Amino acid sequence: MPQHYGTAARMLGVIENKILGPADCLLKSAAEVAHVADTFYHTSVAILEAPDGELGGKTACDPFFGGEGPDRTTCIGCGGCMMGCRFGAKNTLDLNYLFLAEKRGAQVFDQTKVVDVLSLDGSTDGSAGYEVFTVNSTAWFLRDRRRITCGGVVFAASSLGTMELLFHLKEKGSLPAISSQLGRHVRTNSESLIGARITSGREDFSTGVAIGSGIYIDEHTHIEAVRYPRGSDTMSFLTTILTDGTPGRARVMLWLKNTLLALARHPIRTLRFLQPFGFAKEAVILLCMQALDGHITMRWERPWFWPFRKFLVSRGKKVPTYIPQANEFAKTLARVGHGTAMSMLPEILFNVPGTAHCIGGCVIAANSDRGVVDAQHRVFGYKNMYICDGSVIGANLGVNPSLTITALAERAMRFIPAAPDRAAKKVGVSLTPHP
Repeated sequence: MPQHYGTAARMLGVIENKILGPADCLLKSAAEVAHVADTFYHTSVAILEAPDGELGGKTACDPFFGGEGPDRTTCIGCGGCMMGCRFGAKNTLDLNYLFLAEKRGAQVFDQTKVVDVLSLDGSTDGSAGYEVFTVNSTAWFLRDRRRITCGGVVFAASSLGTMELLFHLKEKGSLPAISSQLGRHVRTNSESLIGARITSGREDFSTGVAIGSGIYIDEHTHIEAVRYPRGSDTMSFLTTILTDGTPGRARVMLWLKNTLLALARHPIRTLRFLQPFGFAKEAVILLCMQALDGHITMRWERPWFWPFRKFLVSRGKKVPTYIPQANEFAKTLARVGHGTAMSMLPEILFNVPGTAHCIGGCVIAANSDRGVVDAQHRVFGYKNMYICDGSVIGANLGVNPSLTITALAERAMRFIPAAPDRAAKKVGVSLTPHP
């Protein structure tokens, strides 16, 4: 894997973050109080940043691929990385892999959803190729159904997207040989989302890069400071006053008690904390991740609240929604910043964890009795069919998995031989409506 991590880092333009905003400085100060300041680090990010001493916002000729790529603009530290960089500083796939692929003849169909995949010419294992049916993903009525024939298929719709599509295709009989292990060993990086809201108005915590720094509070647990750009306040509806305690009814009652006491003792401050406006500017979200093992199973079922169609439904032992040491650090950060610590509301009310990293569900294994793909990412039971996304990962990484996912995809592609004659391949696209 080391060489593939290197390739992935080069393609994504990975660097050590140099832009530290107020949220990162507050994280460092809280780490000093918690006696873990020596673990403070700058995150590795796929962002074009200006050299030291220069302001961001300057456009330059492609700095990554010798002029083959598009012009780029250096980061201005607006905090909009996760919402979508509007300035060309974040190295998204449309600026590297997809951009270069299109220059070499690949055709990208945007706003397109795959609804069926079938083996061609009566084969049961796809050895004769596949036909892929798609529709317009944004249309309600005239959905522009298309049929595409191809020699091979790669599923890369993220863990949840790939599982949902494969469950659907297995159930309807399009790909019946998909392993029964589909949906097993789904992981969330054992995460917890907490944080603090500082309503004093002295700092703008939305500035910087989305995740610019982190610390380790113990050997298994690390925390990163997360932000959204100014005006992105919707997440405030998912946050509330920090609440400890055992998940379940007791924790809900404790939350109600904490909220009522806060309103009684500090009504103006509490109402200021609970109202949504200015949340991104005032909030420091702490993403707590652990490398400890733990997983759930996803099944394709009709939930009790909507029996009209099937959805991915989680089963098995619940992922922990309360990490005591993370809550204690959130309290420390709130004290240092003279703010109020916060928890995620769904974790308290419904014992449902928040996560940014759902992985697994189509894990790599030695055979179909243990996983969905082999060590070369080939789907068991089919020829020239691959899965190259986070669904193949079979362990909690404890870190953001994007570089690992890219490196695994790079490795998988090394096993695919170059086509001797592209013109001889049976590939075509029918752009006319297909029944």
